[in-house]
Amino acid sequence: MKNRRRNSRGHEVAKVVAVLFVLAAFPTLLIAHSKWNKKQMTQPHANSAEQDVVLSDYGASPSIEKVMTDAAAPIEIPMQKEQETEPDLTLDVAQSPVQVYESYHLVGLGLDPDTLESDFWQRQLSAGANRQLMLNPFTTDPKYARLCRDYGIVGETEYVELIAVGDNLYHLSITNAGKQEDGSYNYDNIYANIKDYIKDSDIKIINQEVVLTSDQSQWTNFPVFGAPIEGGEAVVNAGFNVVTHATNHSWDKGRNIAMEDIEFWKNQDDLLLTGMYDSQEDYDNIVIGEYKGVKVAFLNYTQNLNGFTLPSDSKYMVKLLDIDLIREDIARAREQADIVIVFPHWGEEYQTTPSWYQKDLAQKMADAGADLIIGTHPHVIQPLEIITSEDGREVPCFYSLGNFVSNMPWNETYVEAMAKVRIKKEGGKVSIECVEAVPMVNFRSPNLDYYTVYMLEDYTTEIARTQRKWEITPTYVENFFDSVFTTRYYEMKQD
Repeated sequence: MKNRRRNSRGHEVAKVVAVLFVLAAFPTLLIAHSKWNKKQMTQPHANSAEQDVVLSDYGASPSIEKVMTDAAAPIEIPMQKEQETEPDLTLDVAQSPVQVYESYHLVGLGLDPDTLESDFWQRQLSAGANRQLMLNPFTTDPKYARLCRDYGIVGETEYVELIAVGDNLYHLSITNAGKQEDGSYNYDNIYANIKDYIKDSDIKIINQEVVLTSDQSQWTNFPVFGAPIEGGEAVVNAGFNVVTHATNHSWDKGRNIAMEDIEFWKNQDDLLLTGMYDSQEDYDNIVIGEYKGVKVAFLNYTQNLNGFTLPSDSKYMVKLLDIDLIREDIARAREQADIVIVFPHWGEEYQTTPSWYQKDLAQKMADAGADLIIGTHPHVIQPLEIITSEDGREVPCFYSLGNFVSNMPWNETYVEAMAKVRIKKEGGKVSIECVEAVPMVNFRSPNLDYYTVYMLEDYTTEIARTQRKWEITPTYVENFFDSVFTTRYYEMKQD
């Protein structure tokens, strides 16, 4: 009986040693297997058809048993000559026999696994055996992003980040504050404190409230506005790449200055202008941008023109808020774009609650097929609401983002919002994944010679003490923002 127990214990120890040996040898076998495959891909073979079958098997996520079996097979690596010329590891993705982003094989990417960290190699193998794992932690690894960038590989999931801010409203005091000692004008400081915050977003939208001109005699204040062309240069320098321009002040200076303003924006590289147009053809086109393969349509309308009327020969220069026109534009945009965003310049000034008119119009826009609604004009923030369209879709609506920059004196006008939106592309499906309202603060110095905008997270008590109005503290901004945005973040329901 004792001998049997000793024999039994001996067998158990032998099993443990065998398992440990296999585990210790496993990475070496995998590395050897990869080197063998690299040689196979770069040298001719007597049976090329058999090689194609092997590569196809790898693209179909082989079992770990097959990997172990192949790795244990005899290979020619020890027979390689030391002076052998290094093969060209550059991979022509279009000619690859498998979709390389679906294969676990780093050799298939033209890379030598010996040059990569072992943990990355192991996760690459795991992802190949079960490709669904690539959609989560693996794809966030910087090395994976580098591989995709270097080899032009498009992952199965892409995200497009969008931000939007409110009215870029230059009162005359803001215009004067931009004057430099040499007589020139510069407004980069207004945008300096948010520039880094928005730089990584794909779509950066600002509502240009007033028209711009180089004619200093037309730089005027309320109620008929005109602002320096240098203000537009600062917007471009800050990184904004979409400008919505249909506002109640679009026609304050008439046709000639409106044309000068439009020409400035259209001459900027990689920037889209919507809401104002220089021809009927331009007016009839749907403004669409493409970001990481996602096509986004930008539709912009204003409810009035500050008491002015567009002349009969210039009807195309500003889009007016008309539900029939909006429905027609949305229908055409749906045929051309993956996501349709409507930017209405609407509502009642200084009211933090949207009017019945806004709510009714927002529902009609959603029913017509809008995916997202971002409003401006009231000069104060209004809430985020998730509207259910008649076909059951969830449509986020930011009723008002408030001002971006202004010299309005009321406390509420110092508080503003940035809309943040994440668009998800997974396979052939594009949808809005989540939306968020982020608090911001308009800062102005006591003598009105300096203006800027802060994210609330960067706005300290020390900064607040240098504000023109000391009562605009971080606590005040947070409390007021929360009282309006009872929903600050929302994740869309996925089908």
